[in-house]
Amino acid sequence: MSGLKSVWVFHVDSGSCNGCDIEILDVLTPYYDAERLGIKLVPSPRHADALLVSGPLTRQTYYAVKAAYEAMPPKPRIVVAIGTCASSGGIFYNGYPIYNPNPERGSDRLRTGGIEVLLAEYGKKPDMYIPGCPPSPEEILYGLAQLLGLKEKKMKGEYYYADEIEFVLPERPIEERIYLTLRESLRRVVGYFDREKVLEDFMALVEKAQESENPRERLHELVIGYFLREKDSRVKFAIRFLENEYWRLKDAYEKRHLALVKAGVR
Repeated sequence: MSGLKSVWVFHVDSGSCNGCDIEILDVLTPYYDAERLGIKLVPSPRHADALLVSGPLTRQTYYAVKAAYEAMPPKPRIVVAIGTCASSGGIFYNGYPIYNPNPERGSDRLRTGGIEVLLAEYGKKPDMYIPGCPPSPEEILYGLAQLLGLKEKKMKGEYYYADEIEFVLPERPIEERIYLTLRESLRRVVGYFDREKVLEDFMALVEKAQESENPRERLHELVIGYFLREKDSRVKFAIRFLENEYWRLKDAYEKRHLALVKAGVR
């Protein structure tokens, strides 16, 4: 992008809380004077070199953002993800209004739900990520200045190891990744208040079932017994939900593991 001497930008809100939008407006005010760097806001994506995207990609805005992206000239067609939500979905990454057709979203994978979900359909990723909640006007200007080649990137990837800190995963009857996925999914069924108690009860049932020669059938028997004893209909539904989701995840991971072994991936 260093060959650009100026960049015309079009701002699109893909579902933000307006926090990032306010910071983008600040950048365009005379106080920060983005036009001195050659950055100019245009009223139509047909005139834009770059798309400034703020907010997670929602189901409702998906088609509008897609239309705006396709209306841009073929080159350079730059996309800048402004804010944590546009970069990764933020705290909304696994919410029901977020557009993400991947059936495995939120389970054993990085958070997704930003503009990269749409760009994946075109085989590309955002040209610039400017994370923050929201990023300051100075950070937005710095990111755009990198696109123009006016500033060099100062940060680099580094790894730190703290040998003196020991971290031990808690002992559970199931894999940690399955436990965390069940815990996250259960939030949408019974909420935060009852989630921990229901999940703790289900872990106890799984632990008993694993002592049997046929854990699947034994777990189903234990769940039916729990179902008959419980009076709260929400908890009844949650325990049946956990049983079905547990075996679905377990079968999916075993299938993936066998595929990786067959492909020679260790």
